[in-house]
Amino acid sequence: MALPRVQRIRRTAEYVRVRSEGRSWSGRLLILATLRLPEEKASRFGFTTSRKLGNAVTRNRLRRRFSAIVAELAGEIGVPHLVVTIPRHGAAKADHAELKEEWLKLARRARLMRDS
Repeated sequence: MALPRVQRIRRTAEYVRVRSEGRSWSGRLLILATLRLPEEKASRFGFTTSRKLGNAVTRNRLRRRFSAIVAELAGEIGVPHLVVTIPRHGAAKADHAELKEEWLKLARRARLMRDS
């Protein structure tokens, strides 16, 4: 299940803005970088994968996995943010449940979720 186009970060400048102006939280499997956007109506999400993670198949698989996780949880995010997910080396070997648990843990630490 892919994210709709309106929920994706599409410009390089937006990725740079999140990393320079926003905050980031690190976990064992990923880094979550966020930037609050009160003027926006909804959150938008992006994914970056380094070549250090593996070949193109591995990197694309990780992007699809995180895209599915975010699509499932996007409705639970309160205030609009730009959110960039950066997988770490161990993410390629983790299963869906581990990745989802880690993403949720970091999202709660970042106070993205409505219940936090």
